[in-house]
Amino acid sequence: MLQRISPRSVALFVGATDTGKTTLIRELHRRLGGEVIDADVGQSWLGPPTCVSRGSLTNEHTEIRASYFVGDISPRGNFLQVLTGAAHCLRDAPRPLLIDTDGYIMGEAARAYKSELIRLVQPDVLVLLQRAGELNYYKLYARYGITVIEIPVTHGGSKPREARIAAREDAFRRYFQGAALRHWRLAELGVERTLIGHGEPLDVTLLSNLLACSVLAAWRLPPTATLVVERWPFSVLEAQRALGVESLSVLVWGELKDSLVGCWAGTRFEGLGTVQELSSETIGIWTPVERASVIQWGSLKVFPDGRHLRASLDVQAYQGRA
Repeated sequence: MLQRISPRSVALFVGATDTGKTTLIRELHRRLGGEVIDADVGQSWLGPPTCVSRGSLTNEHTEIRASYFVGDISPRGNFLQVLTGAAHCLRDAPRPLLIDTDGYIMGEAARAYKSELIRLVQPDVLVLLQRAGELNYYKLYARYGITVIEIPVTHGGSKPREARIAAREDAFRRYFQGAALRHWRLAELGVERTLIGHGEPLDVTLLSNLLACSVLAAWRLPPTATLVVERWPFSVLEAQRALGVESLSVLVWGELKDSLVGCWAGTRFEGLGTVQELSSETIGIWTPVERASVIQWGSLKVFPDGRHLRASLDVQAYQGRA
């Protein structure tokens, strides 16, 4: 294989979970140099979990040169974010470039996702690590002039799910060592992938009285308003009429606290954080990052001990019409 990956090659590796992709890539990287893109957001080994990262590994020391926040530990439901992350990390990447991927390969959605990744990357070499012909579909890319290399995988089984979760928890714990609670004014911070922090800050005292529950933060961005409350209100119609909006999104603070976010300074990804405090004017984030101009809201809650679970804003949002 060393002879088939030239110093100018881009090589993309595809295989199910625990077929040896990462082990092979690390050994090839040690011999060939260049850089690696780690696009396995659930079992990241180069950058932090939930991110697509590019960099190099020398004597077990990793140097990250680019990252993109996907915000979840699975590509399912996050195809656009993973593909955008891959495109972000491909920009100005040196050669040779080895690209690690997740083990999501079964079913039509997985084939569509991996096919678009291949079309995006346009690799010189496509390496298929398979046990029983499950990746034969991807041999069609030889017709595009891509060198397709098939590697039979003879070892069986995979790591228990519990072991993968434990490894991810350990990665989160190590990442947040040395973090601090940092506060940013929402007027000076862009918030992406949610309407939290967007629009005119509202009078939370008035809204608390209208809803008969404590409103912690609220913003109006016509035709909707977004409210963060301590508990679900019995009715939102009176507040909706008072605000003159077509709909309300009501989010419970207990479901938002510990949400994972990605912090950016300009076009550079700075790192991860978890949301700890929120008002209409400010946000408090537990993070090792010292500066941010934009945060991207993720789909996970991450706790200090590394435990994590999914928490989708779409599921938590309540929409009502007057």
